[in-house]
Amino acid sequence: MSQNIPDNEKPKEESVDLAAEFAELGKKIRSTVETAWTSEERKKIQSEIKEGLERFVKEVNEAFKSARTSDTGQKVETEIKRVTEDIESGKVANEVRKGLVTGLRSLGNVLDKMADSFSQDEGAPKK
Repeated sequence: MSQNIPDNEKPKEESVDLAAEFAELGKKIRSTVETAWTSEERKKIQSEIKEGLERFVKEVNEAFKSARTSDTGQKVETEIKRVTEDIESGKVANEVRKGLVTGLRSLGNVLDKMADSFSQDEGAPKK
């Protein structure tokens, strides 16, 4: 036998507030990031990285000082100066710009083809 329960006595369906759910998730992420950022472990790692980088820079500087006096070092230094001049003159920036434009245009063409395939699918008869 089925019972007829009046509408006012039926259990209410829980409404879902997506915006509130996203807000809550955002708060949790913020809290987690803040906790991780202020943790002693992060500070310790940062200190170790800083010390390691300082040692690295010192070693690299020593290597460059030694290398500069060799013939190979002189050639490398000349090449570095040439590359620096190319960068300062805008030569490198123009090449990078051209490469980016080519890549962006290719991506645009691919997106156009993808959009065309979607619009063609919409006009096709459904099975």
